[in-house]
Amino acid sequence: MRSSRASLLASLLCLGSLLAPSAHAAPPAKAGKGQKAPAPPPLPPTPARLWIIAPTMAGPWTMRIDNDGSVPIRVPADARLLRFEIEVEGEKKPTTCELPKALRPQSFPESRALLLGPGQSYVEPFDPKLFCFGKAAAALRPGVTLHAKFGWDPPKKFTKKPPAPPFAAESTEREATVAPQPELRAPAIVLGESPPPPPPATNTNANAPKPADGKPAAPASVVDERAGRLELTADAFKDVTTPRGASVTVKATNAGLRPIVVALRPWMLSFHVDGPYGHSKDCPGDPPRGLPKDAFRALKPGDSTSFTVLLGEICPGGTFPRPGLYRVTATLNAGETSEGVEAYTAEVSTKTPTLLRLASAPEPFFADPPKALPPPPPPNSSSPDAPASPPAAAPAPASPTPAGQ
Repeated sequence: MRSSRASLLASLLCLGSLLAPSAHAAPPAKAGKGQKAPAPPPLPPTPARLWIIAPTMAGPWTMRIDNDGSVPIRVPADARLLRFEIEVEGEKKPTTCELPKALRPQSFPESRALLLGPGQSYVEPFDPKLFCFGKAAAALRPGVTLHAKFGWDPPKKFTKKPPAPPFAAESTEREATVAPQPELRAPAIVLGESPPPPPPATNTNANAPKPADGKPAAPASVVDERAGRLELTADAFKDVTTPRGASVTVKATNAGLRPIVVALRPWMLSFHVDGPYGHSKDCPGDPPRGLPKDAFRALKPGDSTSFTVLLGEICPGGTFPRPGLYRVTATLNAGETSEGVEAYTAEVSTKTPTLLRLASAPEPFFADPPKALPPPPPPNSSSPDAPASPPAAAPAPASPTPAGQ
């Protein structure tokens, strides 16, 4: 019995000697010179947040960029870098709205570089139809889902290369603690209905003034709804490269049910131009010239006459001072008469202005340099000198919600 225990103990001691590390064993292998050191953990993204505030479908809308972090950041304060994708129910592909290359900055716009401190914001109003132009404007309707992007396309998902400038947001630190972002994305929103126009004012006052003789007011005159009448329409959209090339095609149509005799000439047209920053100009036409009898023609119901007018030739200098969106309203003064001619005379204007998008002009797109808005005051601050809060954006919704609601 003792011999068996002794042999078992000897076996265990032998096994322990085999498992114990040798004093002459080689140390653990180190990384060779050709091996790369482990990559540092990725930096968090630059804490810039993009918002689109669309209180009405027609605009204006507002772009807002907030610095939600604790370090200063640098952004391009330029709404021309926006792009939109609009999801329309029943359509397979979304509608893309963005500026043409001639209007959109292809590199970082240094003149619009803006430094935002922690809590600061940049706010810029813009017209959505500057982006959703032509056929794309039809996508601006109630119930569509709007996705907004700002900046430049990010690198492909599986690329190993670090992102290269230009950036939509980056740190101003020498040793960056956040990663630059080529593109910012806003929370999705759903466009709501635009408010209806106010109803026409009606006089319901029982004490309203009455005729001096006390007699009831004369009944309204009878209107011949079948009479011939001119209706004026023009291009809905017009993309223009330079002010000199700005032109509009206007069509005068007999929208009545009886023929009319009228003299129509392009110099009878005048234009009113509304542009960026409240800019407004009038392009007058010519007064009546006393046309001869053979200048008049019969215009049957539905017949029309069209004129293409070069606005750069008839409008005064400075009508189109800077790139952007202009609204051009045409007016036709058909006031010519002649002896022996029962001429139709009228002054009519287009009901909807032509949207003219100008790519280049003598002055820059922006009239003023960008400014950073200070962070809002603390909730308990009652100082009259406390800075005003920038326009508040709704908190990011878990799912798209109707804008303006």
